[in-house]
Amino acid sequence: MAREGYTLRAIEVVSLKGKSFWGKVRGLVAVPRSLVQSGRLIHSFRPDMVLGVGGYASGPVVLTAWALGYKTAIHEQNAFPGLSNRILGRFVDRAFISFQVSARHFPRKKAVLTGNPVRKRMHRRGIVERSGPESKFTLFIFGGSQGAHQLNQVMEEALTHLKELKGRLRIIHQTGDRDYVEVKEAYRREGFEAEVSPFIHEMDRAYAMADLVLCRAGATTLFELMAMGKPAILVPYPYAANDHQTLNARTLVDAGAAMMVANGDLSGARLGQIVRQLSADPARLKEMGEQALALAKPNAAQVIVNLCYEMVNHG
Repeated sequence: MAREGYTLRAIEVVSLKGKSFWGKVRGLVAVPRSLVQSGRLIHSFRPDMVLGVGGYASGPVVLTAWALGYKTAIHEQNAFPGLSNRILGRFVDRAFISFQVSARHFPRKKAVLTGNPVRKRMHRRGIVERSGPESKFTLFIFGGSQGAHQLNQVMEEALTHLKELKGRLRIIHQTGDRDYVEVKEAYRREGFEAEVSPFIHEMDRAYAMADLVLCRAGATTLFELMAMGKPAILVPYPYAANDHQTLNARTLVDAGAAMMVANGDLSGARLGQIVRQLSADPARLKEMGEQALALAKPNAAQVIVNLCYEMVNHG
């Protein structure tokens, strides 16, 4: 696949995490094939170094590169590293981390805090650009590229608890395909101004327009919030491996940049109450946004690239 101008080469690999006993046996049996395919890939490409970005597919490639004497590094997005990166951290030359708390899982001399790269457009608009009626409080809701059914449902329920803000509240909501029609109809029925989309391509625009964001707590989402300096209500995905989204969110919560509500504790009434309180407290929202911006690592991508060059050129 080269739609974006890059060629994709794949290997056959099987996840071991969360599998039954026999599933793990089948996965282990497949490891030699993955290592052989990785060796062929590396030999054909002859890289200057190999960088793994997590996920079980990176394990055989990075491990093979290490065994063949190539410079190797990994990047860990989350506060609690995934299994592949926890294993690879013992072998690679550098472990680039997004959250300082994850350093405890890697050898001390290998861990380097870089942050998590986000698209340049997330920095372009900063925290000052606004669009539309300045008198309206804008709430931006999304749950990742596929949407979040739980957030969609709770937001529908919250509308009855936000009636006092009707006419003063504007909503931007990325629903995913599954709930798009239902959510759009709910806003129309209840008389709220809402820009509802199954998928938002210009996320920087949506962030820039928002006074408050309701979202999950994946690493990329959090670093986008930081880069844009946006206050947030974080609802960590409860089934994320090792509950890493909760650990991610705590970084922002501890800094005063966000509020966190457990998925099971979120209801329409609770969400309505929080939105009413925060919309009436612009000073607190401003402080939360400033704290988020203070946590940002706007040059994360460049820092990682520079460190990779340093590894290759100076060992």
